[in-house]
Amino acid sequence: MRFVEMRGTFRPEGDIATPELSPGEAHVWIVRLDALHGHAEAAADILDEAERARARNFRFDRDRLLYRLGRATLRRLLSAYLGIEPADVPLRTGLHGKPELGAPFDTPPLHFNVSHSGDLALYAVTRDGPVGIDVEQMRPIPDLQGVAELVLSPLERTTFSSLDTGRRQAFFHEAWARKEAYLKALGDGLMRPPTSIEFGALLGEPGEAIRDREDEAASRRWRVTAWQPEPGYWAALAAPAFTESIALFESVE
Repeated sequence: MRFVEMRGTFRPEGDIATPELSPGEAHVWIVRLDALHGHAEAAADILDEAERARARNFRFDRDRLLYRLGRATLRRLLSAYLGIEPADVPLRTGLHGKPELGAPFDTPPLHFNVSHSGDLALYAVTRDGPVGIDVEQMRPIPDLQGVAELVLSPLERTTFSSLDTGRRQAFFHEAWARKEAYLKALGDGLMRPPTSIEFGALLGEPGEAIRDREDEAASRRWRVTAWQPEPGYWAALAAPAFTESIALFESVE
């Protein structure tokens, strides 16, 4: 998938100008939730009662705030694509916890997925089919070697072990973002061990080969692309193989 970078028009309040979403492309919105803190009250007004209840269940104020802001942002973005009010977007949780659209949009006119880490949130929208997105803030992991053994395939672990200490952090976070995005796109994949999947790009191979123990045709069905949306973060998008381009939109204050 090739990148098409654009300046987005997402603002904390007011209308969102979404460009046309054509078959064969995915839109990824990059939003800094910390820039929205002053708009928490307006965000809460467009959530439904189930979302408000879930927000109240968070133990820490910051987590409650980030959930409200993130969910309200999702509603506002989807409303712009669907042509309805944010509060009217029929969000529900799928069988394995993946958010999805309910009736009358449950035969989806578009597919979406969400991820956030630190103060950065990414929202992916496409008409092509199920999509998964993940963003990971790179943070020191005390037992990185031990965690890598739970996440990386044997060949990926060999490459990981050949790197110096500084490069291992970046390799691991890119690998984790790729696997998370791919498993989220599958819908029920989060129940599977990430070691069962490996990516040729992490092994220095040309192209975007995906080797999945449960799907020999994974590389023909899916594309997984990784990039750094900001210094200190890795992101990945998994989309159907015929998705040709990713348009990136950054929020503006």
